Amino acid sequence: MRLFFVMAFIPAFILCGCAGNDRPPVLKASGEVTVGGKPVDGALVVFHPQGKERERDVKPFAKTNEQGKFNLSTYGQDDGAPEGDYAITIVWNKPGGPEPKMSITGEGGAKAGPDRLNGRFGSPASSPLKKTIKKGDANEFKFDLN
Repeated sequence: MRLFFVMAFIPAFILCGCAGNDRPPVLKASGEVTVGGKPVDGALVVFHPQGKERERDVKPFAKTNEQGKFNLSTYGQDDGAPEGDYAITIVWNKPGGPEPKMSITGEGGAKAGPDRLNGRFGSPASSPLKKTIKKGDANEFKFDLN
């Protein structure tokens, strides 16, 4: 009976031990968004992984604070982002409209209201903003959008 109990629960222990281990490790990453040198408050910043093999990866994201600063989140708040190349989108909605929706995938928010940046940085395919997150680097990014 004891052998049956052990054999029945070994697969469960193996599955529990493996769950979630396929996530790539994250590195602290932060930055600042300004327009003409002035801080941007409340912008949605999304880092879109580049490369065919990463197109389904979770997108690190953040919302800028009053000083225009942000800390990227991937799996938990302010945990950072996986190493790699990214296209960055930034959407800064005008006040009075609905708040951008933020999710762990970084989706949502772009259509919430008029974008003060006129959509110039709203699509990963056309955004000129590209950055690399790399182990050993500071991974602190400044975006001055003119």
